[in-house]
Amino acid sequence: MELASQKKEISFKGRGTSVCVAFEGAILPGISDVLRELRDAGSMVTGHQIVFDFKKLQVPRNWLLDLLRDVIFPMNLSVSLWNAEEPSTKENLASLGFKVDGSERPMVTQGTLKIVSIPLRGGQALQHDGDVLMLGDLHHGAEINATGSIIVLGAIQGQVHAGCNGDNSASVITLSYQTNQLRIGSMISNAMEPGASPWWGKPVRIVVEGGVFVASDISWEK
Repeated sequence: MELASQKKEISFKGRGTSVCVAFEGAILPGISDVLRELRDAGSMVTGHQIVFDFKKLQVPRNWLLDLLRDVIFPMNLSVSLWNAEEPSTKENLASLGFKVDGSERPMVTQGTLKIVSIPLRGGQALQHDGDVLMLGDLHHGAEINATGSIIVLGAIQGQVHAGCNGDNSASVITLSYQTNQLRIGSMISNAMEPGASPWWGKPVRIVVEGGVFVASDISWEK
């Protein structure tokens, strides 16, 4: 009797000049399982543009950020597109600024990404031509200026200027908004007393739409 082989959770398929990493299972795998599968794939994925396809899976925001931190960045993968059929997964991808269904600007441009693995403290400043991902807090008196978007996986207490070359399509993401002012492109938010902003202490993604700042809640439990 021939035994049916168990269907792999992740498959790899050529897609033009890209490689599609498709999630075939009914349950979202753990990050360590994804890392193992991608490492086992070796040269099939490294050095190529990657398209992640989650199909009908529900994928929470914290899982996506863990994927960035623990898999994509350590392996130096270049992701050109994210696909999903499930509406909540599409919403989570879009809320984090990932390039979905041909959207114009990806949140993270791997080729110009700067990863900051330690907090920046008062008096420290970072200037970068591209996107910035900080794995920690931006403390009072510290500053980040980036021509691309800025993700802070911690609190923003200092000053940030995303799209500092005038790019109003850039975004700012933080797990805790605690600054009295920020800049995106040519736009400067109104200075407020600490705690006065309606976004204060919240995990938010901030963009410019119609000439005004718009913040969306990115709480993991949503």
